[in-house]
Amino acid sequence: MVKTEMGFSCVVKKLIEVQKQKPIAFVGHNLIYDVIYFYNQFIGPLPETYADFVKLWHACFPLTLDTKVLACKSEVFSKTVLGTMFEKCQRDKKFINLLQFRFDLENGLSNYQGSNLLSHYHEAAYDAYMTGYCYALILKFMEVDDVYK
Repeated sequence: MVKTEMGFSCVVKKLIEVQKQKPIAFVGHNLIYDVIYFYNQFIGPLPETYADFVKLWHACFPLTLDTKVLACKSEVFSKTVLGTMFEKCQRDKKFINLLQFRFDLENGLSNYQGSNLLSHYHEAAYDAYMTGYCYALILKFMEVDDVYK
């Protein structure tokens, strides 16, 4: 019964173990509050100071990346709201041909394809998709941009 009640905490514990062997990117957009909540719910009580929290968090997840921070560092985005960044990544000539993404339409994953995509903003799955999309394109842009500097 106790193991069943622990549920997701067991998954988090396993993720932390894996991170010690080979860090895996923990990616989000404007995720500081999410990270604090996640830590407090699944890892342990929050420390007294933010500096102490950062040390504890990075001991668990050393490769934490925030697309909002990456967007600011790239100096390409005037606004860092996720939806605005996503639209810029889809339309701006700096990003259009850097990487190509496709949905798995053969297995019925067509919800986020086509028109009326604005209605999906703030759905967890679509926000995760937009975050990953922006993350990949920003990193690729920064890589390409460094070559030409």
